[in-house]
Amino acid sequence: MYKKAILLSTSLFLSVLINITLAQSGYTLQKKISLPGNGEWDYLKIDEAANRLFISHADRVHVINLKTEKETGQITNQHRAHHIITLPQYDKGFISNGDNNTVYVFNYTTLDSITTIQVGGENPDPMCFDKFSKKLYVFCDNKLAVIIDPASDKITGEITLAGAPEFALPDGQGLIYNNLESTDAMNIIDVRKKAVIKTYKLKTHAAPTGMAADFKNNRLFIVCRGINEMAVLDSKSGKLITSVPISAKVDGVYFNENNHMIFCSGGDGILTIIKQRSKDDYAIIERLKTKAGAKTMALDNRTNNIYFTTADFSKEQMKPNSFTLYIYTKR
Repeated sequence: MYKKAILLSTSLFLSVLINITLAQSGYTLQKKISLPGNGEWDYLKIDEAANRLFISHADRVHVINLKTEKETGQITNQHRAHHIITLPQYDKGFISNGDNNTVYVFNYTTLDSITTIQVGGENPDPMCFDKFSKKLYVFCDNKLAVIIDPASDKITGEITLAGAPEFALPDGQGLIYNNLESTDAMNIIDVRKKAVIKTYKLKTHAAPTGMAADFKNNRLFIVCRGINEMAVLDSKSGKLITSVPISAKVDGVYFNENNHMIFCSGGDGILTIIKQRSKDDYAIIERLKTKAGAKTMALDNRTNNIYFTTADFSKEQMKPNSFTLYIYTKR
């Protein structure tokens, strides 16, 4: 009886300790902003230089002033807009469009149209700008990465991939890490060689989507939609360091280098918040309830604000004119 009482007390103590631990992020919902239009949504992009937030939304991209938290413009005539890249050094922005296989180029200052680039690949989705090569890389479903010179808006090359790409992240030193959702793997691209030089295999059925990195410690954070895990990889060797359980339908992941926090957004309406205690030690500190469909996100490292977009649903059908931006702030 005495031993049983000790075990019950210990169990209760651990339960209380876990509950306390899982409530330390300090994030709460601060504001909701209704946005016009219907249809699918994808990436959110923070433009720190002009303090704006770009939100892809089917046939348009919304532009939000982060100071006033109001919509100040729209970039229309899009065709299932996916990713947005802003390059103030060229006074340009770029939007990948999945339905017509293009990259739309707009004026960074005025948001006016500049040109449309036919990329030659299928469903261009993730993009990244590599500072080392000064090129824009557009990743297409037909295992192709298209290289664009942002100064001239001309295609300068292509790279064959080992699977259908989902997200890409440059290290600034000449390498691009690229998740392959279709083959449970990740490519490493050498921009000098314009070729894949390594492929790291992930767990079976991993279906990797978003990626973030702590390049100072050679650590990659890969969220795997197929198995509801965040994989921590050594970027040099591809070795799996550890895995952390996360929520379902995950798409986005961000690493805040200032406070060593990792945020994994799930379409099931849960944001998994993970603390990096050391380069090889990770602990969940909160599973923050957001809203169903909020699978993509943006994190502002200057303010620690987190932005999600989603809509209301009834019987799995999206309700018209219900698209909304959710802003979470840290207390």
